[in-house]
Amino acid sequence: MNARAVAAWSAASMFIALVTTNPAYKTAILAAAFTTLAASAGLRRIRPLLVGVAFIATFDVVLNFLSAHLGRSVLFALPDSIPGLGGPYTLEALAFGVSGALTIAAAILAAAPFSFLLAPSDVIDALPNALSRTGTAIAASLNLVPSVATSFAEVAEAQRLRGWRPRGPRSWAEVVVPVVLTTAESSIQLAESMEARGFASAPRTSFQKSRIDRGGWLVIATSGLAVVVFALGQAAGWVSDWNAYPLLAPPAVDIRGLAACLLLFTPVMIWRRRA
Repeated sequence: MNARAVAAWSAASMFIALVTTNPAYKTAILAAAFTTLAASAGLRRIRPLLVGVAFIATFDVVLNFLSAHLGRSVLFALPDSIPGLGGPYTLEALAFGVSGALTIAAAILAAAPFSFLLAPSDVIDALPNALSRTGTAIAASLNLVPSVATSFAEVAEAQRLRGWRPRGPRSWAEVVVPVVLTTAESSIQLAESMEARGFASAPRTSFQKSRIDRGGWLVIATSGLAVVVFALGQAAGWVSDWNAYPLLAPPAVDIRGLAACLLLFTPVMIWRRRA
């Protein structure tokens, strides 16, 4: 799997998810990202990511529903005397929160292939020579997330064997502090190892250049076409935006904009055979 093809698909998916306010197109991008990850990485591998995305999306919906007292479709109201919570709770605020949650979920899942489908070396090789140091930092960051999760599980298990039990937020300091110290120590060791190997002392070299096959070119082509069609649709006006306020209305969907989103399902068949 070529990193440039993955980058093109991720960039196209994130572009459409972030540039539009129409929840219909965001839902299509979210479906494309979820299906691609499920077909290529497997549901078992991405399950922790899905749980985290669901938590973040739910928090966004609840936060907007509780804080935005706007809209005409009032579901219920609390007395204004209640600090922070008083006022009307509307269907428009709930719908706007759901739209924002779709944006967050689609963007996270669109960027997830860099972590699930590529090795850090693949990410570095895909970058131009001028960005080799940036690529190294990105690769190290991507590699840090699973290592922190593994360290957290190991420390928590070790503390339980010593009789530790979670008894509130303060008790978690006995797990979080060792995890932070272990992560900092690992980062220092990585920096020393890179310095010992002469990192950034000379131009980057490569043992073997990664070539893009027909499947990779197809993913790049369909991703670029999706961006072009969607951008032209917004400029021409047939891909319309959506706003929940002041009165909730269903989003308008144009078949050409939806077709652009459906082009991002292309990796489902191509990357499945390589999983």
